[in-house]
Amino acid sequence: MRSRTAAAPARAAALLGAVLSAVLIMAGPATAVVRDIDYVVDGDTIRLKSGTYVRMIGIDTPEVGQCGYRKAKRQLNKWVGETARLVNPAVVDDEDAYDRLLRYVHDSGRDTGLALIRRGLAKARYDGRDGYDRHPRQHRYRKTDRNSDDVC
Repeated sequence: MRSRTAAAPARAAALLGAVLSAVLIMAGPATAVVRDIDYVVDGDTIRLKSGTYVRMIGIDTPEVGQCGYRKAKRQLNKWVGETARLVNPAVVDDEDAYDRLLRYVHDSGRDTGLALIRRGLAKARYDGRDGYDRHPRQHRYRKTDRNSDDVC
């Protein structure tokens, strides 16, 4: 017979596993597609060849005329090139108020939004802490943002 102290970690691990499984089931799977890029609008928005605009989930980059705008736009343009993998997590709205698709963007297997945050070219925003949908990468984006120096 196991002692109570030996059984406690096993129960805690089982409970944690059950909770994580429930969260994953409720969140549903993310879908991903590769699309051709027409051009980069700014550091957090791209336009597809189909004419559809895509707003990157969970990040914010400087607007035209603000410090860092050109650097963020240039870096995103360099990274995405002609195609990008767009990931649509089931727990996030499909579109924003401007009818742009909300997606994670990946270039060459890299989470482009996270990479922009790491470089100090983007801030972690538009997530559950700002009154928007909580997204699956929110914690990692926020943690990375806290540990990254801004370019401006």
